[in-house]
Amino acid sequence: MTWQLSSLTWPHSAASIQTQAETVTAEVGNAAAQAAGQLDAVAGKVTFQRHPLSTEAEALLGLRAELDALLQSGTVLTVSQYMHQIGSELQSGRYLNPQQAVNHLAGKLRDQVDAHRPNGELYGIAVMLTASQLSEFAQRLTELTSVFNLPDWCQVARFTTALTTNEQTKLHQPAAIVQPRFKPAAALNAQPLRVASSSMGTQLATLESLADDKTTVIGKLATLATKRAQRLAGVSDQLNALKSLQGSVWSMSLSGHPHSMATMLAASTVPGNHPYTIASLLLSDQPLTFFEELLC
Repeated sequence: MTWQLSSLTWPHSAASIQTQAETVTAEVGNAAAQAAGQLDAVAGKVTFQRHPLSTEAEALLGLRAELDALLQSGTVLTVSQYMHQIGSELQSGRYLNPQQAVNHLAGKLRDQVDAHRPNGELYGIAVMLTASQLSEFAQRLTELTSVFNLPDWCQVARFTTALTTNEQTKLHQPAAIVQPRFKPAAALNAQPLRVASSSMGTQLATLESLADDKTTVIGKLATLATKRAQRLAGVSDQLNALKSLQGSVWSMSLSGHPHSMATMLAASTVPGNHPYTIASLLLSDQPLTFFEELLC
């Protein structure tokens, strides 16, 4: 086999697909215009009725506003032993007990230098997880973040999980990969194939839609009704699955100005003196109804 110099030529396979597709798609506009004219001729003879559940559904349209009210904007303040100037660093690792965590949160609420500190009347929820052993801390964090996935908590969960496996994996040294590296298999859709695939895909989608007329309108409506029922049943099952919560945390509901919330935090009784702790403050200028019902 030898290398040969070749000029780029538009592939016959792609041209064939386009030519065959356009024998039908080129007539779509005329056919649609004729169909529209037929519908206009009988438009005055057709009446439509509302869905039998339409009135009941209209009476519940206010539920959208209730759902939107649960999605409040706010800020989350988190402390953990792995943050700079937060935990105590020893040769055996980093540690943070509940009292230190509360002190850091209360101190931050009083930090007037931070331009992003929220001001005014606030609603807040303090959340804390603490454990005496690193493995227990990692396990409880992993379990909790599967349903309560605050980004900072997820990061600490991944880090602590990695620390618990370091003893088994730190002496393992994988073989170096020879360069260059293989990339994961994917569609070879470089130009001009990418544009050709997109454009001809539109033509083929039109053909598939036209061919789907072998199913009558009544049959399509029946299929749509079945899909809708299955989709709603699946959504209901998904919501019910979310109710099966696992894990537990220490929590406390707060309200007031930042300084008063800091005072309440500092005066609170902390849960134990375990060396592994993560704590967060969820703050908003609107009531955190969902999180209060979830955590408190």
